Amino acid sequence: MALALAASGASAASYVTNNASTKTATIVVDASQGTAGGGLNFNGAVKGAKSFTIPAGWNVVMQYKNLGMLAHSAIVVKGSTPPVSVAEKDAAFPGAYSSMVMKGMPMNAASTAKFKASTAGSYLIVCGVPGHALGGQYLGLKVVAGAKAATYQ
Repeated sequence: MALALAASGASAASYVTNNASTKTATIVVDASQGTAGGGLNFNGAVKGAKSFTIPAGWNVVMQYKNLGMLAHSAIVVKGSTPPVSVAEKDAAFPGAYSSMVMKGMPMNAASTAKFKASTAGSYLIVCGVPGHALGGQYLGLKVVAGAKAATYQ
């Protein structure tokens, strides 16, 4: 059991790193990691089961990669319910999306998005390919005033 807990902690830690001096959080969002949700997942989690917490006002570097055979993307949207459809204009923060939001990126493609988590609140990181977010491909993202570091749990 201790080994399983240590493994899960190490895994979670690998999805977020912090640089307090530059107030920058780097988060990793891997689409279709394993078979959870029939491949409609981020970091192996479906339906917002996992979430990032980001200190309000910090810069975020979102490193996105599609590990699956289907096309996928990632975009940060406001709220706690996945939208029916999204486009770049729907991003909660300027620049908070991967390449090819609606079409999706092919297997093994990667993209880096940089944005400022300027407003505290509840957000989702969703796949912008039609039907994928509604199928459960999303993570939570909370921007919290007073938080000292980014976390993933």
